[in-house]
Amino acid sequence: MKRSLFYTFGVILVFTAILLFNTFRFESKQLLIESNPSPEVSTSSIRNFQEAIRFKTISNSDPSLFDSAQFFGFHRFLKTTYPTVHSRLSREVVANYSLLYKWEGKNPGLNPIVLMAHQDVVPIEEATKTMWSVDPFAGEITDNFIWGRGTADDKVNLISIMEAAEKLLIENYQPERTIYFAFGHDEELGGTGAQAIVVLMKSRNIAPEMVLDEGGIITKDKVPGMTKPVALIGTSEKGYLSLQLTAEKNGGHSSMPESETSIDILAKALIRLREHPFDPGFSPSTQGFMDHIGPEMPFFKKIIFANRWLFKGIIIGIYEKTGSGNALVRTTIAPTILKAGVKDNVIPTIAQATVNFRLLPGDSSTGVMERVKKVIDDDRVTVSPFNNFKGEPSSITSENSFAYRKADVIAKKTFPNTVTTPFLMIGGTDSRHFSKISSGIIKFSPITDPIGFHGIDERVSLDSYTSALWFYEQLMRDTK
Repeated sequence: MKRSLFYTFGVILVFTAILLFNTFRFESKQLLIESNPSPEVSTSSIRNFQEAIRFKTISNSDPSLFDSAQFFGFHRFLKTTYPTVHSRLSREVVANYSLLYKWEGKNPGLNPIVLMAHQDVVPIEEATKTMWSVDPFAGEITDNFIWGRGTADDKVNLISIMEAAEKLLIENYQPERTIYFAFGHDEELGGTGAQAIVVLMKSRNIAPEMVLDEGGIITKDKVPGMTKPVALIGTSEKGYLSLQLTAEKNGGHSSMPESETSIDILAKALIRLREHPFDPGFSPSTQGFMDHIGPEMPFFKKIIFANRWLFKGIIIGIYEKTGSGNALVRTTIAPTILKAGVKDNVIPTIAQATVNFRLLPGDSSTGVMERVKKVIDDDRVTVSPFNNFKGEPSSITSENSFAYRKADVIAKKTFPNTVTTPFLMIGGTDSRHFSKISSGIIKFSPITDPIGFHGIDERVSLDSYTSALWFYEQLMRDTK
């Protein structure tokens, strides 16, 4: 008995020693860089941002609703507002509405960088117009926030880039590397403009060392356990796939329903999908996140992140508690559109559902489609791609790359006392198309906790706008 207890105690002691050893060698990856205080934003810069919001550059899925005049008006606004940019930089219109600027660098031997943003914004849902606190296209300033559709997604980045460039050009500054500005016009619809820019750049053998697009943000409260702000520097993004499920069964009069209808068949298929989620896992970007965040956590949480070989189940359980956390550890399933029936007393013959999937790196659209068919396991339900639009998960940008290191340094210089970390972008960006010409793609918006992405009362703080201006200016000054 004593020998058994001694053995058990020894195992516990060794086990504890391993946990503590891993924890104490789990060292911080944070760069020791002092921040540079940002200058105050000028009233003219604020007015320019407000004016940009007033252009209704809306991406509609219905092509007949596309208003080209708004885009052309926005282009004229950029020309008028940033005359030095337009007199010193070359400018091309690509795919009718997208814009590509080139700022020649001092050293042609260095690969260029690309700074991206998109001109288009999502529509305002008709039913929510009265729910907005302000006119969504007025660019109002209230409570130290700039309000309106497109403030956060993504005109804050576009205007900040142009403001910083105009300022530096007036000072006769020339960057070390050539800088391109790539402003797509239909990111919200898949990015045909960005794709056309990539084709053009590839034909000219342009291989950017860094591509910086919208993505992760600075957050003060979205990483549990962290008391410092966190800069989420996106190093990859999830894939995109929508599938259409169609159930067909003879309908008829609603007074004489069969035991099962097309709607019943479809509903059961959707329930089966939701009851069988994809297996969880950690993508390389999420592992990088834990490697950078873990050492900054309180000791108990630090033990967990330092010993993921043991506590993987606990970590996944923590992530699964929220929708945003769950999206970081698995391919997600979201039914988004249901269609069936034409009259309340007619049982429909056909019922359809559109289901959107965001693919974790490591999964593929082909594999997802095969799994969906297997889980539904009903020949009466056909599964087909919706609109033939899909995007595989992006490649991973290395933490050791020029692109990540540059974003890391400039974020530290811009945002005081901020923890920087790799991050898996769960939404989609135009930058994914640039993987054909660059391995250094970063998804990061230098703003703090914006509100209302794609929703009601979208807004960014004036402090965020100030920081974005400063971030891009410092980046343009330090391209070596």
